[in-house]
Amino acid sequence: MNADFCGRGLATAAVQGICQMAGSQWGLHRIEASTLLRNTGSQRVLLNSGFELIGTAPRYLKIAGSWQDHNLYQRILDD
Repeated sequence: MNADFCGRGLATAAVQGICQMAGSQWGLHRIEASTLLRNTGSQRVLLNSGFELIGTAPRYLKIAGSWQDHNLYQRILDD
C-alpha cells in the first residue's frame, strides 16, 4: 500500500461501511475474516471495526506453495 494512505483510517472506514451494508441491505447476521498471523495492520483494522478474534486456523490457506496459519475473526452484525 502507498505510504501516503497508511494510518489515515481509510481501510477501517471501508470495512465499517461494508459491515453496515451487509447488515442493513443484505440481511447478513455475521461476517468472517482471516489474516496471516504477521499481518498486524489488517488485524488492527478488523479490531477497530468491531471484529473479535475467534481463534487460529493452522494451515488455513496455501500461499506461494506453502500452507499458512491464519487468525480468524468475526463480527456479529445485529448486536
